[in-house]
Amino acid sequence: MELVYSGASPGAKRIRMKYLVCIWLCLMGAWPAWATPISPSELLVLRDTAQTHRFNTYLAELHDSRTQNAQPLTLAQVQQPPWADQFVLDNVRQSGKAPGVYRWLRGYVRSETAASTHWMLLVQADAAAEFDVYAVRQNGQVQHYRLNSVLPMAQTHAVPHRHYNLRLNLPLGETVTLYLRGPGDESLFVGVAEQAYLLQQARLGDQVMGPYFGILLALLAYNFLLFISVRDRSYLLYSLYVACFILLQFDMTGYMRQFWGEGLSGYAMDLRQNLLLSLCIFFGTLTARAFLETPRLLPRFDKLLRLTLAVAWVPTLVAVVPMGSTVALLGPVCAALWTSVVLLVAGILVLLTGYGPARYYMLGWTLLLLAIANFYLGLLGITPRNNFWAFHGVHVASALEMILLSLGLADRINLAKKERQQAQEEALAALRDKEKAQTQTLAALHETQLAQNQALATAREKDEVQQNANRALAERANELQQAYHELQESIRTSHKLQELDELKTRFFTNISHELRTPLTLIISPLEQLLSESRHEPGAAPRPEYALMHRNARRLLQLINQLLDIARLESGQMRLAAAPVDLARLVGTSVAAFESLAASRDVALSFEAESELPDVYLDADQFDKILYNLLGNALKFTPAGGQVTVSVGLAHEHAVLRVRDTGVGIPAEHLPLIFDRFHQVDSNLTRLHDGTGIGLALVKELVTLHHGAVRVMSTVGQGTTFVVELPLGAAHLTPAELADAPLEAQAPQVPELRGSKLLALTEADSEPTGEDARPLVLVVEDNPEMRDYLRTCLATDFRVLTADDGEQGLQRIVAAVPDLVVSDLMMPRLDGLELCRRLRADERTSHIPVILLTARSEQETRLAGFGLGADEYLTKPFRPDELRVRIHNLIRQRQLLRQRFGRELKLELSEVSVTSTDEAFLSRAMNVVEQHLADADFSVEAFAEHMAMSRVQLHRKLKALTDQSTSEFVRTLRLRRAAVLLQGQAGNVAEVADQVGFANLSYFAKCFRELYNQTPSEYAAASLVAADTSSR
Repeated sequence: MELVYSGASPGAKRIRMKYLVCIWLCLMGAWPAWATPISPSELLVLRDTAQTHRFNTYLAELHDSRTQNAQPLTLAQVQQPPWADQFVLDNVRQSGKAPGVYRWLRGYVRSETAASTHWMLLVQADAAAEFDVYAVRQNGQVQHYRLNSVLPMAQTHAVPHRHYNLRLNLPLGETVTLYLRGPGDESLFVGVAEQAYLLQQARLGDQVMGPYFGILLALLAYNFLLFISVRDRSYLLYSLYVACFILLQFDMTGYMRQFWGEGLSGYAMDLRQNLLLSLCIFFGTLTARAFLETPRLLPRFDKLLRLTLAVAWVPTLVAVVPMGSTVALLGPVCAALWTSVVLLVAGILVLLTGYGPARYYMLGWTLLLLAIANFYLGLLGITPRNNFWAFHGVHVASALEMILLSLGLADRINLAKKERQQAQEEALAALRDKEKAQTQTLAALHETQLAQNQALATAREKDEVQQNANRALAERANELQQAYHELQESIRTSHKLQELDELKTRFFTNISHELRTPLTLIISPLEQLLSESRHEPGAAPRPEYALMHRNARRLLQLINQLLDIARLESGQMRLAAAPVDLARLVGTSVAAFESLAASRDVALSFEAESELPDVYLDADQFDKILYNLLGNALKFTPAGGQVTVSVGLAHEHAVLRVRDTGVGIPAEHLPLIFDRFHQVDSNLTRLHDGTGIGLALVKELVTLHHGAVRVMSTVGQGTTFVVELPLGAAHLTPAELADAPLEAQAPQVPELRGSKLLALTEADSEPTGEDARPLVLVVEDNPEMRDYLRTCLATDFRVLTADDGEQGLQRIVAAVPDLVVSDLMMPRLDGLELCRRLRADERTSHIPVILLTARSEQETRLAGFGLGADEYLTKPFRPDELRVRIHNLIRQRQLLRQRFGRELKLELSEVSVTSTDEAFLSRAMNVVEQHLADADFSVEAFAEHMAMSRVQLHRKLKALTDQSTSEFVRTLRLRRAAVLLQGQAGNVAEVADQVGFANLSYFAKCFRELYNQTPSEYAAASLVAADTSSR
């Protein structure tokens, strides 16, 4: 780093003022770190490019002591005697001398490095001063440079740097003489350095000064934010002081000139620097007054600080108003010295008063004074100048001073808070003492008063106490009255809620019982009919009875679950616990589910630890827990999966685990899995049905047993339900214990859905070539409903079935049925999407669709009709109504076929496209028209052009025109032949060849069948008709 001082008044002795200003403001830069040893020779030989050579040691001085009005000496004069003999080699120092107005310096330099080395002349001086530099080579060639602040940076700075620098032309081995002319009182340093090294040292200097300015800017931002936050005037004053401090330091270290190379005169630069100095003194004094609280702690000495606020503007005044060089020098110096002494004395006096924050103030000033003393001793040669503390001690001390002042401000605020709190406590204590003294005084006064006055005072006090008591009682009565009203309202609300809960419970109970009664009247006769059909010899079994009995039992199970939920809510369900062999009970239940698991191709296993103690539980209620957990596991486990039931002990509890390898439960549904009516899959396309109350009932029943149930699941891997029941009977109340051990009832097994109980099989309804009845496809995921629909329709129609929408779509495309009956809610592909896809495919767009569903909402019906459904039936429905609607839709399709059949009589170009079916017919007619003359155009080629199979094309044309594929092609050819014969486009043989008939007799035969005339007769009749119309 290089030390720069800039901005003195013109003609003044600037260096002393700059030193004293820097001492007060701690704005000193680092002293330059040139390490060239002092040589007694006048010639500087350049060999090392990795250092800055100190040229001051090799410079001889010549002081022009003539009067100021005399003309300055020229280069030619100082090169000749007698002036040339007056140069003295005096180890030119940085501090200026003042024996004359001007000073000449002379030195010799020779480069012994490579010719490509770029040597730079570095001149460090006051930026307001003006210098002339002359480089004289041995051949007499002279290079002249002028250095001042008014000139552009490009003329005074060969490379970006804070100080003046010039590029020297030093040929190898040639000695060059350098002359410098400048003010006689100006501080000056001259050095020679290689260009790359000079830039490197400049960057290193910037890296040192960067953190310094960064600390100052951080302190500025931190204290300004504190001012915005706490609104303490001290932080604002300190922020303004730091801001002015940064600007002045930035100006004095040369960065202002480097980054903003404006061409200011020396006077303008002095004015700017003195103004910043005045602002620093002004805001620094205000900060000290606020920091040390001198108006409160030192009211007399504070008058000197107020005077210092006026003294702060002396530097600006002497820079603006011309007062002579002596005043221009002494004004800033005296202001700085006055301020330094006054602020230091103020800190000492405040510290003697015991004011805590003054410690930070004095510690900062002490560090600053030590750094300045070390710096000043270095100038005198007493202490080393080439170490870190000589270069940057003042910067470190000034940064520490700023930090300590910030800490002191914070400590002052904390101290002020403590003092305010202490003052409040002291005021409160004084108030209490005053009250105590007043009480004692009043007591003494009352003792000396007459008895009458005492009685009067006592009466008044009693009256006041009574009034206060009455007011308090009235307020308390109002509060009690309001609380009473709120309590009454709460009781009424509670009664209403209780009544609603009881009403809901009674409703569930009544509706469940009301449903159980007709179900009993249904189930009992059905069981009797089933028993009679099994025992009567020769009697044919009725599969409808088994279907009705199975679904009635399922409905009864759902009603029982609803009734159990209602009883649990109302608290009517009581536990009748008795010691039960848990392993035996669970094993029996698992064995009852084996047939259901086998029908679903699911492996069911049971595991139990040996020597399990008996568990107190209600066997009937526990059977419902097992029924729901096992039924749930089997329902969500696909074919080939596994369900494992285990019983064991853990932490004084009996543990039941039901683990399956099913589809799993998503993590977001696990917290809601035991909520009533919650279902993981609630879409129309869900793969599994259910009501969502089974697991809720499990949770309630386990809680009734003082146990806990939890679930663990991973999607795609399976689910595990864990039921924990406490051992022993200590947790049970006497009312929850059964009078005698109860035998567990036979476990209920879910009704087996999907078994083939109806006599009619898939093979019974496959369409055959001899059967001409319409073909109907039934799409239904419920196997029992699917079998039932097939049974109802088998008498009038040929029936195909599909398990879901995707399978149904495949069968529709393959078989092209006359009508589709589909359920609305199905897995993978629901009825609405199936209907949309059928209408979007021209191969199936003509097929009528009837939707069946248990949902009767108007929105669902509108959605179905919007997607092209022809009919919509709500379950339950009458079979004869379904058959009538199917017949009506098929009859409508027959009328449509007649319409399209009539359109074939028109010209092919006259067919307008108004629907998907008409677009299909138009495309088919265009394909045939393109191949009319091709006698080898076959049905297979026709189907290939239509992108359909032969069977699909046949069924599509049969459904639309009531004609086979060959009949359709032949009819179009004959219609075209009639048009050609009518227009006399050729004879019969030529027309037959044009429409693709290779056999003339076959053409004549087919033509007669369609028009009841031979082609020749038709042509003659057309000719006669044309002549008649022309006449």
